[in-house]
Amino acid sequence: MNLGQMLKIVLCSGLAVILLSVACSAAMRSPVNQTGKQESMTRKDINAVLKDHDKELLAIPGVVGVYVGLLPDDKTPCLKVMVVKETEDLKGRIPKSIEGYPVLIEESGVIRPLKGRIPSRS
Repeated sequence: MNLGQMLKIVLCSGLAVILLSVACSAAMRSPVNQTGKQESMTRKDINAVLKDHDKELLAIPGVVGVYVGLLPDDKTPCLKVMVVKETEDLKGRIPKSIEGYPVLIEESGVIRPLKGRIPSRS
């Protein structure tokens, strides 16, 4: 083997190592959801996610409200789904996450407007 061939082998090997380390580094930084599928690095704003999915969540019988909240760590944003009574059926119908944001179920009971009160339209 001559010097030119050895140089080509060394350069190709070095390039392969660099490409492999870059690919591994990117894979380590990519978020992975609960199903193990890779998600995009940029997520939609949680308020936009709520707006896109509130009607479908409110259409589930027993759901009385949805809002943006925080996980128990008081730092991580999540979607909260208020239900009259938390049941196994509702747990099965409400997704665990939506567009990468966790969803928590909160038992609130029935929600009714106060009698004699007209909401202001300011």
